[in-house]
Amino acid sequence: MALFTVDPNNVFGKTVDEAGTYNVKVADSSVYKESSTHKPMAVLNFEVLDGKYAGGQIRYDNVVWDDSTTEKYYQSITRFNTIMVMAAVPEGTPLNSIQEFVTGMIGKKLAIDVDWTQSQNNGKFYLTVQHYRTLLKEGSQPNGKKRPTGGQATDDMLNGFNQSQQQGQPANNQQQGQPIDVSNDELPF
Repeated sequence: MALFTVDPNNVFGKTVDEAGTYNVKVADSSVYKESSTHKPMAVLNFEVLDGKYAGGQIRYDNVVWDDSTTEKYYQSITRFNTIMVMAAVPEGTPLNSIQEFVTGMIGKKLAIDVDWTQSQNNGKFYLTVQHYRTLLKEGSQPNGKKRPTGGQATDDMLNGFNQSQQQGQPANNQQQGQPIDVSNDELPF
């Protein structure tokens, strides 16, 4: 009797190669940390639930709690509340800490819009969460936009100030489908 049968759908390191909107669940690898500015931070990792990228990971959605001013405090409430509402956390559920938020979110399902964003630290492009949504009934919807390969942002990869985030940064020359080894020094945070 065979030990197992080769299955291309049962592999480690599945990646998501396109921007778009994905139905996801919050992965067990999500953690609570302190940000570089010593603020409480949830680092959410997501696993795609359906479609051609099912099982693929979208990692390092850093959600920081900032209560340094009244305005930032209320923005933090809205930021974390939005994620919880989109994940169908019942109305009236209290939140006592960011650690509790991370623990409670693991396994929750929602949809996220992701796009390629260029890191200011190393000039490489990473999928980053732009918006949170309720689960899509029609399933995940990649939009065909692959990781940019040039040394600078393309015209549709502009930051909120209508300027490229970084110009002249080294390109990510990784071939599609090849594993990517990323050291902690290369992460976008």
